[in-house]
Amino acid sequence: MDLYSIFSLVLSLVNLIIIIIGWFVIYKQNRDSQERSKEFELAFLRLKWEKEFIDQQVSLLYGPVSQLLKEQNIRFRRILEMLGRDTVFKRRQYKLSDLADDEQKIWVHFVNNYKIPVDNSIVEILRKNRHLIFEVEENEYAINAFLDYAVGWELLDNQSRENVPNYYEYYYCYNFPKQFTSHINSTLKHLQKRQKELIDIIEEK
Repeated sequence: MDLYSIFSLVLSLVNLIIIIIGWFVIYKQNRDSQERSKEFELAFLRLKWEKEFIDQQVSLLYGPVSQLLKEQNIRFRRILEMLGRDTVFKRRQYKLSDLADDEQKIWVHFVNNYKIPVDNSIVEILRKNRHLIFEVEENEYAINAFLDYAVGWELLDNQSRENVPNYYEYYYCYNFPKQFTSHINSTLKHLQKRQKELIDIIEEK
């Protein structure tokens, strides 16, 4: 084999190696691009799933409950205005009969027509949307405090209506669990903030 043939063979090998390297570089670039594309699509899907879940939390659970609590608070403030003080039961008043006759009528009317029905509506919302509760373990105490309050009140009220002996008269002075209202309103605010952030991110993509 002469020198020219050897040179031609070496040149062909070099060209082949360059082609192989070039093909490998293109293949790797394509594969990396596909992986980045898949990662982007997956991240985008996760954002959409998160937004859809938050949409449900806001529209089915925290939004409706917060609105019911706000409306109930308006009614309760009107009751206090009618009573002329900042609490229904004054110091050393522990049962319904401790109130004056007119005050009893005002409070019982509120309890029967608004308090118990609204609490029952909230219980039903929680029952249907338990899976939407935000950070269940951290907020279990607030949720359970409300359920104990509302379900317990309904039970004693039903017993009283059917002349079943109980301590219902004392239950009229039990305070609504404020930690539940705090949980609902603060969580709704947090979810709405995150909801807006996700909308902005998704629109940018």
